Amino acid sequence: MVNPINIFCDSRRLLPVDDSDLKLKALFQGYYRNWSGRDVDLIWEREIGFIPFFGTMIRHRAVRNLKDLGFFVRKNTPRHIYYSTAYYNSPEEKVMKEKGWKGAELIFDLDADHLAGAEKMTYTEILAEVKNHTQRLIFKFLMDDLGFQEKDLKIFFSGGRGYHVHVVEDSVYQMSSDSRREVANYIRGEGFSTYDVRRSMQETSQKLSGWKKTIDDQICSFYSDLQENEEKQELLHGLLGNIRTMQNYLTDLNRATDVGGNLKRIEVLSMPGFNKYRIMDKNDEKVLNYMIVKVKNENLCEIDEPVTTDIHRLIRMPHSLHGKSGLAVVPIKLDQFGKFDPLRDAVADSFRELELKINLLRNYKIDFDGESYTLMAGEQTVPGPIGVFLAAGKFAKLL
Repeated sequence: MVNPINIFCDSRRLLPVDDSDLKLKALFQGYYRNWSGRDVDLIWEREIGFIPFFGTMIRHRAVRNLKDLGFFVRKNTPRHIYYSTAYYNSPEEKVMKEKGWKGAELIFDLDADHLAGAEKMTYTEILAEVKNHTQRLIFKFLMDDLGFQEKDLKIFFSGGRGYHVHVVEDSVYQMSSDSRREVANYIRGEGFSTYDVRRSMQETSQKLSGWKKTIDDQICSFYSDLQENEEKQELLHGLLGNIRTMQNYLTDLNRATDVGGNLKRIEVLSMPGFNKYRIMDKNDEKVLNYMIVKVKNENLCEIDEPVTTDIHRLIRMPHSLHGKSGLAVVPIKLDQFGKFDPLRDAVADSFRELELKINLLRNYKIDFDGESYTLMAGEQTVPGPIGVFLAAGKFAKLL
């Protein structure tokens, strides 16, 4: 029960203060005692926003340098702290158009909010799945398809349930919201209906790349040995609906076309490039539609589109603590991304020195900081990192 003496007062309302949150704030204070701002360029051109432990979001703050940022954080002990992905002439102005927008990084936010079935996953499973999506974003889309290089990317574990990827290459800073939306739509595979793909493939005069090449490769692979492959014929049966239709289709694939000196239809469909999309009939389109869905599912990359399109977005401050997990926002080098384990590498060292008494509100099981925990509800003493994690996530009360 909340102690009635513990009351936080701001100019708008009285809020009861939770004793556990007071203790959690003290632990955050310990973490921030020697904290300094890092991995943020031009901090004096960024808007600062934060959520205090007892109160609501405060925005439109500015600092002169990273030293002042460290002082600001130590003074305020935020539950969450953010900085703008945009650069401004006057970041402290409260009216957006008066800030003097100069440009913004291109940001991608990946977390569990957009994962299908996330509500049935454990925290560990969520982190693993979001990491898979982030890996596809970085290596397939940003580097392979869009041509960005390692030096153009900054990667962070968000401290919560996902990752943030910042593109900091010169060409992105002046992009409009609409241009950023086009990038987001491309990465999410929007606009890849059967009709759109056929039309786009027929109109192209360039070498296929990106989504188009991946889809084209799948179609070529499917038709390359269809006549002899029973597994593929079984799939075709399912797509076309019955044996007779499938058999007629297989026969029709040997019909000559006007492509490449009267090549057979199956030869054209097996050949890389755009000719196949000019000769497709309704049954070919069923195969095409299946391949589009298959490719999209295999390359799924669930980004939060509003974050990418917002040219005034606030994003979590590097090396700050996430108020709902107690884990740190950690920068990750590209060559270390595969090995990165957020439940080990984002744990604050200052918490490892502690043991904390908690009242666990329900049974909880997790692998955390190199240990497996199976905890039963009730009062107990646990290592500092797991105690902070459980208290920040409201699974336990600090005693």
